Amino acid sequence: MDIIIVEEGGFCFGVRRALEMANDAISRAELSATLGPLIHNPQVVEELYQQGVRVVEDISELKAGDTVLLRTHGCSPDVHDQAAKRGVTVLDATCPFVRRAQREAKRLSDEGWQVLILGEPEHPEARSIREHTDGRAAIVGGTQDLANVQLRDGVAVVCQTTQRIDNLNALVSALLPQVAILTISNTICDATTQRQDASLALAAQVDVMIVIGGYHSANTTRLAQICSEVNSRTYHIERAHELQPQWLNGADRVGITAGASTPESAIEDVHNVLKQIAGEERLS
Repeated sequence: MDIIIVEEGGFCFGVRRALEMANDAISRAELSATLGPLIHNPQVVEELYQQGVRVVEDISELKAGDTVLLRTHGCSPDVHDQAAKRGVTVLDATCPFVRRAQREAKRLSDEGWQVLILGEPEHPEARSIREHTDGRAAIVGGTQDLANVQLRDGVAVVCQTTQRIDNLNALVSALLPQVAILTISNTICDATTQRQDASLALAAQVDVMIVIGGYHSANTTRLAQICSEVNSRTYHIERAHELQPQWLNGADRVGITAGASTPESAIEDVHNVLKQIAGEERLS
């Protein structure tokens, strides 16, 4: 059985940068907590906890002298002021691509545009982008949500960085007949698009596709959806022990991809278990 791993899988730039910031602060004994899970990967969050870094959901849970690391997904712009008032030191690990989306949403909103954020309403990144518009922007998951929005003449669209370009194209097509002026700020991360394209291409060429990453990870969930569109034998798992040997029945080629917050160790574990299953099949 051939096992093929997508080269673009695993940690993206923003996640790698955040973990480097966390490890540097831990090495100096200067990190108390992260504001929300640093990334959507349970293994990484567990490892940080074992090193004394807890997860808090609000600055009020911290005390003077604490140091908090802001999650890659970004946060409300008033967090810095809240931290300063409590004497809490802030390290900002917001992904630069997320920060760009935040700035674009704020700029467009300040200019008077009706800002629509293409994203998942409950996702922390989409919420952080909205918060940078003082709550004026609306988050829409896709064209199906437009019925709930009273559109104005001038509409601007920004994107959660992990969105699919297909979703953006569909939203733009639906908006064009309904508004007088439409401006688009494509804030989808290039690395996300490359990972999606590479995973889709591989899924179409293999018998079974394994997608590794947190179940709460938006970009990993989207990878699984994309792969399943061309390969019905697509399985989304968080850890190697979830692999089921029967998934591989009759498979000659198995593909592996991983979300942007999936550590290399998780990919290696899955690869090793797949090789073990393949070896047992040859012996049977």
